[in-house]
Amino acid sequence: MRVTLSLSLLLLTACATTVPRVEQLTLDEKVGQLFAYGAHARFMNEDSATYAELRRQVRENHIGGVIWFASNVYETAMLTRRLQSESRVPLLMSADLEAGVGMRFIDTTYWPPAMAVAATGDPQLAEKQGRISAIEARALGVNHILAPVADVNIDPDNPVINARSFGENAESVGRFVAAFVRGVQSEGVLATAKHFPGHGDTHVDTHRSLPVLGVDRARLDRVELVPFRAAIDAGVASVMVGHLGVPALDPTPAPVRPHEESAEENPYTKDAAETMRSGTMPASVSRPVITDLLRRELGFDGLVVSDAFDMGGLVAHFDAGEAALRAIEAGTDVILKSSDTDAAIRAVKEAVRSGRLSESRIDESVRRILRAKARVRSSVGTDDEIFRGVDSNAHRAVAEEIAQRAITLVRTESGVLPLREGQRVVTIVVSDFPETVNPLSRIEGEIRKRSKVQTSTFMIDSRSRADDIAPFVEAAKNADVVLLALAVRAASGAGHMRLPDAARMFVAQLPRERKIVAVSFGSPYLLRELPSLQTYVCAYGVQPVLQVAAVKAIYGEAPITGTLPVTIPGL
Repeated sequence: MRVTLSLSLLLLTACATTVPRVEQLTLDEKVGQLFAYGAHARFMNEDSATYAELRRQVRENHIGGVIWFASNVYETAMLTRRLQSESRVPLLMSADLEAGVGMRFIDTTYWPPAMAVAATGDPQLAEKQGRISAIEARALGVNHILAPVADVNIDPDNPVINARSFGENAESVGRFVAAFVRGVQSEGVLATAKHFPGHGDTHVDTHRSLPVLGVDRARLDRVELVPFRAAIDAGVASVMVGHLGVPALDPTPAPVRPHEESAEENPYTKDAAETMRSGTMPASVSRPVITDLLRRELGFDGLVVSDAFDMGGLVAHFDAGEAALRAIEAGTDVILKSSDTDAAIRAVKEAVRSGRLSESRIDESVRRILRAKARVRSSVGTDDEIFRGVDSNAHRAVAEEIAQRAITLVRTESGVLPLREGQRVVTIVVSDFPETVNPLSRIEGEIRKRSKVQTSTFMIDSRSRADDIAPFVEAAKNADVVLLALAVRAASGAGHMRLPDAARMFVAQLPRERKIVAVSFGSPYLLRELPSLQTYVCAYGVQPVLQVAAVKAIYGEAPITGTLPVTIPGL
């Protein structure tokens, strides 16, 4: 470890000389530093409109960074090299890597989510995951990881956090958050604790509209703020502020824009009743939340980063320019993914000219941004380093260890587990995914490997009706075991978690003597909706490593040692 850290420090020292001082930048360059532009790194020709727009944002708007969404490995590396060469000031290249590089970069391992890591009971695994995520990210030129999630998941119906959280116990969440931060930053990459001041006790998805956290200050201190304090104590480089109203911190009513003005800016929903939700001022544009609480009271002097500024929790209340101005006035340093970056930058420049914003306020954020950039490497690994280092066997082995140790047996009926080779297994995949593909495609192959007789797999989703499931019920009656594989999970922008009605009908129609093994590959709280299930296992996510681990566990090939990090109400 000392050798790795020494190498990282040498790299950081080497790149620090390339970062200019704030006094060397023009006002246009300084304003641009406050914005990160969202993009997908997929193949694009140099003459394409997509690349031309990326290059224009760097050259003309002088953006401070790019946040990569679903992207390809080598295209990310190539585009990062090109964009860095186009920029006078090194760029912060960011990505949401809560669950490893595979969460955003196609064809690499998608690691288990935070709740699965917590189910292992071992914060050292969170530190390993953070460290490996940073090593692989750095090879692609990503130097700013928008993780870990520091939210304490109190609300079982939370449609956007849920298994992305390390659990419901604030102190335990804090330990895992701090460990992940240490792992990331030991490799010279910036970590980000999110979504301040806490998004775990909300039942509204901020992608769609504004949630309100209606708890008092004493509760915030006792629960929500605990993991953020732990992250700050661990030296976290940045904190992301969420789009949620917290009346105990800022009771100012949030204005509501006419739906026709905001609808085009919200890519997640066009429902007027949903987007025109009233509430108090979003934390992401609140001075009492950012400057008074995070800066002064908690003593955080790192980067304050916004959540994406095209989300419904913000665009329903402010246009791109006003949102940027209010965020900067509140104390934000970096605005991610504005709904209109050009308009937002114009608004900030005009505000400086008119006197609404002082140039010294801009300088304050730019100094923090440049300081952060001086800490990280802006170069990209060689093709050979990427080829050998990203998603290596050694790294995948850690993901597989976490997955296996995470599998949790919540309840079991005597004599059902472990399954035996030769049993006739009918697998029913229950999916809330909008796609028609099977999100648990590895399950069928893993079951077939272990069966000496023919197996069958069927899928129930939101389109399934009573007539559709009749053949599934008949097949299940002739099976030795029914494996109910539940792919129902919190998904950003979906706005809900919904168990298809046909799944309830299917379970109700099975003979009582039929052996059922239910595995939740998503929200662990699903047992509330199917309380008659007597054997229930939690795998926390649909990731292939968790699919394989779950099958090994129910066949007795690996011990089941996970511990549920949350309480299932009423059960």
